[in-house]
Amino acid sequence: MIGGVDASISKTATLASVDSDYSDEELYIFRPLKHATQSVLKVAIEPVAPSELPKMLSGLRSINKSYPLAATKVEESGEHVLIGTGELYLDCVLHDLRRLFAEIEIKVSDPVTKFCETVLETSALKCYADTPNKKYGQRFSSLHGFMKVVKSSSAGID
Repeated sequence: MIGGVDASISKTATLASVDSDYSDEELYIFRPLKHATQSVLKVAIEPVAPSELPKMLSGLRSINKSYPLAATKVEESGEHVLIGTGELYLDCVLHDLRRLFAEIEIKVSDPVTKFCETVLETSALKCYADTPNKKYGQRFSSLHGFMKVVKSSSAGID
C-alpha cells in the first residue's frame, strides 16, 4: 500500500503523479467499481483478549478500506459483524485482519447466510392464517399488501 493516502481513500481511488508530463486532459478518473455479487455471508468476531478491542476496531477500519466487497457493522446486541461474499473471501479477510492489520487473535462465530424472500405474484390458492379474528383468508399480490393488512388489523403479531 502507498503510505499517507489511506486516510482519504475509501474502497477505491485513482492516483496520479503530480510530477508527470501528462496534462490534465490526459488523466482519466475511473468510476468506482460495480460488482455483480452481494455480500451474503456474515460472521461475528471479537478479540480473544477484550483489552485488544481498539486494535481490532482499527483493523476493521483497514479491512473496510482494503476489501471492496467486505462490510463491517455493529449489531444491536453490540457484537461486531463482518459481511462478505463467500467463505473463502471471509477467510482471506480474517487472515489479513489477524496477521496484517490488527495483529491479534480473534474469535469467529460460524458463518450465517442472509435470507431474503420476496412475493412476486398473487397466489393461486387462498392462504389462511390462524388468527383470533380469522381475518387473513385473502390473496395478496405483494408482501407490502400483506403487511399493510397485518399492521392495520387489531390482531397483533407476537
